[in-house]
Amino acid sequence: MIPMLCFVTVLVIEYMGFRRRTKEYRELEHFAEFLSDLKNQFYLCKSVTESIFRAAEPVPGSLRKRLEKICFLLEEDAGGSALTEDVFPEHLKCLRLFWIQCRSAVQYGSGKNSTESVFVKNMTELRRDVQNECYRRAQAKHLFAGMGVVTVMPLFFLPFIRWFGVATLKELEKFYDGAAGRAVVSLFLILTAGCYLLIELLRKSDKKGYRRPEILQKCFSYKIFSGVSHFSKGSKAADFGRKQLEEAGIEADGGQYWIVCGATGVLGMILAFLLIKTSTVFSGAVVGLCGMGIGTAVMMGFYKYMGYLRKLGMNGEVLGLQAVILLLIDVPNITLTELLDVLSGCGALFQKQLYRCADAYAAEDVKALERLFEKETFPAFRQMAGRLLAAERVGLKGAFEEIGTDRHFFREQLRLDSEEEQKKKAANAQVIAFLPMMFLLFAYLILPFLGASLEQMGDIFKEMEQIRYF
Repeated sequence: MIPMLCFVTVLVIEYMGFRRRTKEYRELEHFAEFLSDLKNQFYLCKSVTESIFRAAEPVPGSLRKRLEKICFLLEEDAGGSALTEDVFPEHLKCLRLFWIQCRSAVQYGSGKNSTESVFVKNMTELRRDVQNECYRRAQAKHLFAGMGVVTVMPLFFLPFIRWFGVATLKELEKFYDGAAGRAVVSLFLILTAGCYLLIELLRKSDKKGYRRPEILQKCFSYKIFSGVSHFSKGSKAADFGRKQLEEAGIEADGGQYWIVCGATGVLGMILAFLLIKTSTVFSGAVVGLCGMGIGTAVMMGFYKYMGYLRKLGMNGEVLGLQAVILLLIDVPNITLTELLDVLSGCGALFQKQLYRCADAYAAEDVKALERLFEKETFPAFRQMAGRLLAAERVGLKGAFEEIGTDRHFFREQLRLDSEEEQKKKAANAQVIAFLPMMFLLFAYLILPFLGASLEQMGDIFKEMEQIRYF
């Protein structure tokens, strides 16, 4: 009964998630259409705000309210701090770039008398970037379609497999109703929950789950962790743990890595004792050690996989940050302080580095950019940091002139990199989605049948031996 309830619950969650992702995709599509219409309205209206109001009239839902709020703030000549975070939801980060462009056009003039104003040019580029985001989400929707349902589908077949096994071999009823059967079912439920959570991490569009593991970061902030890890500082094990945490995007020392892995091992040992009842000291020790080893290995594998996912998205995020810079370099009087603040909000993988640099830049200027350039090890981001450092001398246009001269090639490279990342994550998701089904068939059906068959064969051989000696 419990597996069936879990299956129905997951189906409801999947449906709600599908509705939410569809709504976000539609809003992005409507925003791209709005930007396309805005270009035409801009040459017909007297002001930026009027053109936004007219272009936003056919836009449905909450997106229209956000655009109207931006218009009201532009008319009041409000600063960027007046906008609250709810105006820029995670799937509409492009609204922040749109706000900066509109505010600049209102404050410094739109340049309508020129052949093509900076505002119209940037709106065209922003529309293309939004269309690329729509394409990426549509591809993800296609590649990850039904993955969550496939992961939890074995929950529906669990009672039917038991019924089939008992109906075929009566001896299997002892296995299914005993401690071994309950242990297999418990492990299957844990595996299904873990695989479903991994699928959710892989198909998340904002990727915060594996790029900024805030829950684990918060756990490492407790004094007990910092105090215990002090004793292991400088050892090879601590260096290995620190390296694994850095790859996963977590700032902590190696001792804390082993503390969390050990805590997971203890949890695995407790679960092993609860699932497998033992009567002797030796078997209890074996069960406890196996449970601790499995728990520790699971946490170590989790860190390793988070590091793999993080590396998978690094290059694409750098390209995305450079695309943001290309949209802002033509904005009049754009400062490096404001640019770093925008990049911090748009990034996820390198958000901590950018936040530190933005905070330090107000007081240290060039030294903050030099520190960002020297401490970074990823080549693509280090190169971008070098361009930001060079912008202090030659300006943003001069520093990013090489990228800006061929925007079409740059945008195509960004699209191809995003597509490659999606395909790799989808391939991982396919393997993970079928793990619960394979475990259920092997551990709950094939192995019990094999064990019962071998037991019957042993009984037959014993009877044959008795007949022979008789």
